[in-house]
Amino acid sequence: MTHRSNVGVSRVGLLAGLVVASAVASACTRGPAGPSTPAAASLRATAPAASSQGWVYEVLASGGGEELAIEASFPPGTMDELTVVDGAEPYLKGVEADVGKGFATLPMRDQSWFLPTCTRGCRVRYRFALGAAARASGRVMMGRASAGAIESPPSTWLLRPVRAPLGTPFRFHVTTAPGDTFASGVFRAAASDTYEGKAAPTFQLPYAAIGKVRVHERLEGRLHVAVLPSAHPLRDEAAMLAWVERAAKAVAGFYGQFPVPRLLVLVRPVEGDGVGFGTAIGNSGAAIAIDVGDACAATDFADDWVLVHEMIHTAMPDLNGPHHWLEEGLSTYVEPLARTRAGMVAETDVWRDWVKGMPNGLPRDGDQGLDVTHTWGRTYWGGALFCLVADVEIRSRTGNRKSIDDALRAVVEHGGNISEAWPITRVIEIGDAATGVPVLAELYTKMAHAPAPVDLPGIWRRLGVVTSARGEVTFDDAAPLANVRRAMTARRRPE
Repeated sequence: MTHRSNVGVSRVGLLAGLVVASAVASACTRGPAGPSTPAAASLRATAPAASSQGWVYEVLASGGGEELAIEASFPPGTMDELTVVDGAEPYLKGVEADVGKGFATLPMRDQSWFLPTCTRGCRVRYRFALGAAARASGRVMMGRASAGAIESPPSTWLLRPVRAPLGTPFRFHVTTAPGDTFASGVFRAAASDTYEGKAAPTFQLPYAAIGKVRVHERLEGRLHVAVLPSAHPLRDEAAMLAWVERAAKAVAGFYGQFPVPRLLVLVRPVEGDGVGFGTAIGNSGAAIAIDVGDACAATDFADDWVLVHEMIHTAMPDLNGPHHWLEEGLSTYVEPLARTRAGMVAETDVWRDWVKGMPNGLPRDGDQGLDVTHTWGRTYWGGALFCLVADVEIRSRTGNRKSIDDALRAVVEHGGNISEAWPITRVIEIGDAATGVPVLAELYTKMAHAPAPVDLPGIWRRLGVVTSARGEVTFDDAAPLANVRRAMTARRRPE
């Protein structure tokens, strides 16, 4: 779900420069735990109440989020082995546990901490050197530091059981130092400043930031734009905010609603004049982290497509299994449609980029189906090719009354978004029910485990997309599916 983007490079070329974000293990040596800090001492006086419903955390942060003092309570029967995200272990200090007899040091063994039997519930307290972890890592999936703030998903610093029943609830509350702000993509509990979610097979939570962070609310509070402090502050923050809001409205226009209850867009100003690294993540919330050049002006933002691509990811659940191609393919396919319907890009540009880019998704010698071959071309453009064929076929079978839009909108209406994890079969079933034709199921059967070549020249010919020797695109309105082509990029009337 990530890219690098630079002004003046084609969209097809940018997708070819994909960088996949992942959690990174830091090669650091763990020092001895020091004495309790004042922050940790004051935290103990306001320890979270034990809960039979799940995990509860109270977090007290020092200035700029340099160190976190954390106390957690776990319900009876909690598994004895506790862990954090890989690579974060060296930054936990002074881990202690109380299972009813007072706090005692909990030693680390094999990158884990082991509780005594937690029959009546237990409490654990520790400190986390977030600043040191962020400076050593420099990766947004783990932590990265800026001038006066730190980006880090809560999953980096929340100690939790290695295994727990799927859907185990958790909640956490963060108290910052005076003048600091905490912003998180994890969804908030109703009318509170406490964040909550449910444990998933992979405990990787949305991005967050703490420190001198400026937060702007848009779309009646559903969109939060958090701007990190930087040695390269944005020259035109108003233009940046307008860009984020414009992207959000384009996505909402395509889906008929904003796909998630709340989205955090974490903006990191960097030196330059383009929109850079961007990545989206969900699981109990929704957040996008994106680098923005300090010299970006309104014209630079107008040329960007990366943010819309990342926002479209929020409208699809995390798919269990080898189905990343559908997540990325949908964003690759829907992004230009959403932008052209919003008047952000010309119709001819959409078709020109597709004519150039879609062949990257065709199977090459030795390739298998989309569930099997996970190359860049098959993941991004192979997934987009699946969506193109599905869209044209749905429109053809229904006389242009239904489309892939209806399938994707139905997924969102059923609660399918980046905060959830679904099997691909559920997405297909809901999508096909919404269109009334089993196109998605048929295509998945055809393309998931076999190469399944696609006749792209035939598709362009039937749609009336004509390309000159110089790559210029014109349209043949006498083509059999010219009405389908026009409907694909036409603005959808309000319902």
